[in-house]
Amino acid sequence: MERQLSAIVQKEEEGMSLQRFLHKRLGLTTKEISRAKFREKGICVNQKRRKVKVLLHQGDVVEVRLETRDQKSAQLLSAEGSLSILYEDQDVIVVDKPSGLVVHPSGFHYTDTLANRLASYLREKGEDSVIRILGRLDKDTSGAVLAVKNRVAGARLERQREKGTFYKTYLAITCGYPCLASGWIREPIGADTSQRGRMKIDPMGKAASTWYETIKRIGNHSLIRLRLDTGRTHQIRVHMASISCPLMGDPLYGKTVTDMKRTALHAESIDFYQPFTGEKLHVRAPLPEDMKKYFQSKTEGNKHV
Repeated sequence: MERQLSAIVQKEEEGMSLQRFLHKRLGLTTKEISRAKFREKGICVNQKRRKVKVLLHQGDVVEVRLETRDQKSAQLLSAEGSLSILYEDQDVIVVDKPSGLVVHPSGFHYTDTLANRLASYLREKGEDSVIRILGRLDKDTSGAVLAVKNRVAGARLERQREKGTFYKTYLAITCGYPCLASGWIREPIGADTSQRGRMKIDPMGKAASTWYETIKRIGNHSLIRLRLDTGRTHQIRVHMASISCPLMGDPLYGKTVTDMKRTALHAESIDFYQPFTGEKLHVRAPLPEDMKKYFQSKTEGNKHV
């Protein structure tokens, strides 16, 4: 999808170089400016293409083409399927992914993924664009997923993630309950060579940090809110199992149970700043029915929560 920025030069910006204006006023990186230079009418002042060394005058209209219409996710096939949209604007879209849906095409899943549904949705709107999903969720995990509609928005959100201003909060139902109501789990995680696809606490692994807080406790189960400072594979599942609180229904790090047909993990919310306006956004995905019904049924049968 085509993406342009424009701004009018103010009195205090009189005599400023175009390069500095693009950095300071429009917040463009050196790489973003460099890419725009080579696009047709990529950087213009008063509708005329200009070099970035030119000096600006009050009232000048600066326009930058960050992305053109030929930048599309052509490799993604369209797929039928509903989308629960939590938030959408010109640059990003946040959807509520149901459990059981794969996020990216891979293996045997090439058309029946969230990415395919997003491609279909945007094409129907006439917004065929580069689709990039930031922060994948496992097939079993439900909840908020953010995708960007252009590369610049993606790069800016990646920088927010590095700074910790773009993050997700999760809810999980655990078997057992933490000794402390809240705290940090800081244990390195590495691959478990004894079982393919499994991770483990490993002193030689990558640093991993998880914050947790107990929201509700019923019997030997707990509803836990979590936030990650790092993004290791299966981090929540491994860390909670390491303190004897495996996620309910987790076949890899706990045990399957009849009460929950999948790993009880839900991406509750996403916090980030709109990549161009800077508006702070908090987008929340409601607790899915299976997790909600579990606690409702247990509460009805147990008044001592």
